[in-house]
Amino acid sequence: MAYDTFLATVRDRGEYAADEAERIVEAVFATLSDRLPPASAEHLADQLPTPLADILESADDTGRSWGVQEFINQVADRADEDLETAETDTRVVFSVISETVAGGEMNKLLSQLPSGYADLFGYSELA
Repeated sequence: MAYDTFLATVRDRGEYAADEAERIVEAVFATLSDRLPPASAEHLADQLPTPLADILESADDTGRSWGVQEFINQVADRADEDLETAETDTRVVFSVISETVAGGEMNKLLSQLPSGYADLFGYSELA
């Protein structure tokens, strides 16, 4: 999926203005890059458009161990939003990621995260 298509899908699904969609995507991806171990971020980046891959690959090489709530807190801080809005934004962006990334890579990604993240990606049966 091209970057413009990714943004348009997020914009449509979340009913955001164009600039708002980009801001939200960047906040969620920056938080995800901090959360994932570097190798996982690189594998995921391989299947995403360049601007998104660049955000993921800019991780600080630590991979935080945040649970779902702390992840949402981090998105809220980055996007300057309340927690409920940040969770909705994360769900929208993650749902587009899950449609963009091949099934095998999604399985690897979900196996790197606590089970609560599966629900955010739209896989509530795995949570």
